[in-house]
Amino acid sequence: MWAAAFAVGLAAAAAAALLLGPGLVANSQVPVSADAAWVALAPSQSPSPTDASPSTPVTPSPTAQELMTPMTLVSPQDLTGYVWPLDDARVTLPFGPTVWGEAVVNGQKFHDGLDMSTACGDRVHAAHDGVVLAAGRHFDDFVGWDGDLTPYYNWLDQHRYWNSLPIVIVIDDGDGYRSIYAHESRVTVQPGQIVKAGDLIGYEGQTGNATGCHVHFGLYSLLETRTFALDPAIVQRDHMPAAEFARVDPLLVLPFRCEIEEMVALRPSEASSCPLPTKRPPAKPTPTKKPAASGTATPTAAPTPTPAPTPTPAPTPTPAPTPTPTPAPTPTPEATPAA
Repeated sequence: MWAAAFAVGLAAAAAAALLLGPGLVANSQVPVSADAAWVALAPSQSPSPTDASPSTPVTPSPTAQELMTPMTLVSPQDLTGYVWPLDDARVTLPFGPTVWGEAVVNGQKFHDGLDMSTACGDRVHAAHDGVVLAAGRHFDDFVGWDGDLTPYYNWLDQHRYWNSLPIVIVIDDGDGYRSIYAHESRVTVQPGQIVKAGDLIGYEGQTGNATGCHVHFGLYSLLETRTFALDPAIVQRDHMPAAEFARVDPLLVLPFRCEIEEMVALRPSEASSCPLPTKRPPAKPTPTKKPAASGTATPTAAPTPTPAPTPTPAPTPTPAPTPTPTPAPTPTPEATPAA
């Protein structure tokens, strides 16, 4: 009897060792990785002998080969089944080079995810079917750091900074990738929970280093061989690993939306079906274009001024004629009569 029990124990240990191997996916379509295999196994543990009644037949556990199939890296353009984590979200910071990034790619600061926003407290949805690996402030084991996290954890303990971290949800999407949802105000899921695309997983918030309510959505694969460097100043200050597994642009996998300029530029074949933008009339009349400061300006004829009326001169008074005195007549002498 004891020999049979010992053999069963060895078989279970061997199956567990295989289940913990990286790069494998369960036949139930629930993915697991080396650091998350316990999550997938937790809901399906076999009952102990004391739990089974004599009349209940015990179904033997499937072997590791029956449970698991090899997993290969899929190109982001070939991923399917994704939905937007926020309904009708606007993109507040795209994936790529920016002074706001904490990663470093090709010597430039780089934002390693997609920031989207609607309003504080809005519902955050799972972007894909999968298994929840982390939900809270203890998430760094699952976000793809390439290096030892022990010095960082010691630093957090020493300074009591755990509550300053963002609330983050990490989900194994079952296609070789993991999705990351950061800055939630609170979560509605727990590690080990199986979710479907569109399920509620938390609420939009601004926990951690955030200036406003939003969701930082990241996507990466454990099979990725490339890395992004972390800002050396952060590495030195917080004792964090110097690199992370390279991320992919989430706009490559999310459903296409014509109103998002970054998505139109990234996926031109789908953008070709977008309606042409409607030109709106200007709200104000277009001002007259000023002549350039340099170059020869075309002379503009000055308007002809209206002449002022010429005042009519006052009439010159005619001087009164000076009267000419009439000379008195000379008296004629009387003739002397003849004697």
